[in-house]
Amino acid sequence: MLGLFLILLGPLALFGTPLHFLAMTWAVLLVLALWTFLISAWIGAMAGTATTGLSWLEGRLRLWVARFAPDPEALWLQWARQAHRPATARWCLDRALLLDGPEALFHEGLAFLEGGFGPGGQAAAVERFRKAAARGHAEAAFRLAEALRTGFGSFQAEPAEAGVWYRRAAQKGFGPAAAWLARAYQEGDGVTADEAQARRWSEVAEGLLPHQPVSRNLFRHDAAPEDPLVRLGTQTGRRLEGGAARLVAHRAGRWALMSLAGVFCALALLVVGAFFWAGSSSLFHLPLLMLMPPLLMLGWQGWRLRREGPRQGRDRLREAAERGDPEACFQLGRQHLRGGPHLPKDDLGAALWFRKAAEAGHREAMEALAQAYLGGQGVLRNPQEAARWAEAARHESTS
Repeated sequence: MLGLFLILLGPLALFGTPLHFLAMTWAVLLVLALWTFLISAWIGAMAGTATTGLSWLEGRLRLWVARFAPDPEALWLQWARQAHRPATARWCLDRALLLDGPEALFHEGLAFLEGGFGPGGQAAAVERFRKAAARGHAEAAFRLAEALRTGFGSFQAEPAEAGVWYRRAAQKGFGPAAAWLARAYQEGDGVTADEAQARRWSEVAEGLLPHQPVSRNLFRHDAAPEDPLVRLGTQTGRRLEGGAARLVAHRAGRWALMSLAGVFCALALLVVGAFFWAGSSSLFHLPLLMLMPPLLMLGWQGWRLRREGPRQGRDRLREAAERGDPEACFQLGRQHLRGGPHLPKDDLGAALWFRKAAEAGHREAMEALAQAYLGGQGVLRNPQEAARWAEAARHESTS
């Protein structure tokens, strides 16, 4: 960051030297650039554009920092994990994939597996896991073995090949793979029961304690750490929205808002008139140049809205579900399960929302999640997991 500040502010040191005109020119360019970014950020935030000026600047800074990082792939994945906007997370993951490393391939496979790129991505997930495992990624080998052992979609279960990948993951130091092999040889699950092999892999699993947890999809909304600034902005937006709703509910409030809008329009016209008047005098049209960026942004936004046509209203149910409301999560999961004209049928999305509601204690979501695991709807078929959620639903019902 120090180098960035030197690049931006270094030419200003030429003030007081024979090259002071260069410093003056650079200062004017900095002011114009700052003005342009502030205006574009304000217009973009008000219009809800996908990429504002500040987002573009943030992306350029990330590219500059990653270029000099010792491990740029890990840095891009860390930024994707911490991103609070899905578009930013996807962009950071794409930049990591350009480096063609096994970790980025593995996380792309997780995103495909859990529906981060839409339904029907399980085949692509297996392909990514296979590529990452072939390059020595331990957890990718474990995930590939899980998929080959159970079989799903168009894939047939292949226990023999699954055992190969389980052993490779355990040999790479992935504890859960060694623990599964110990249990499989103990119980004869997919392999011939062998007490010696069970003891061997049990010792390996104990030597790898504590076992690292399995990774989670970078695009899961609850995977990013909580950001105090994001939380404060969300709370402030809710309070402003509630206050505006209460104000509009009264006739006097509506008249007050219309009056304020008229005052702001008059002030805007006065500012524009002052800029034109000052620009046509002795200031060499500098105010007119500063007025160009907001005018161009407004024109571009108007053209984009004209091209896109009317927008849909806010999805209150999804907003409540993303805030963690269990009933909203359950209802959104049912919508994904049924499908409709505006929401395609998505069994995986339904299972993810059912799980979020079930983890919050919603009994009906627990039952729906148990049915999903029992029938393999959107998730890998797992009778043990189905029995666990069914028992949790019964316990929740009795309590």
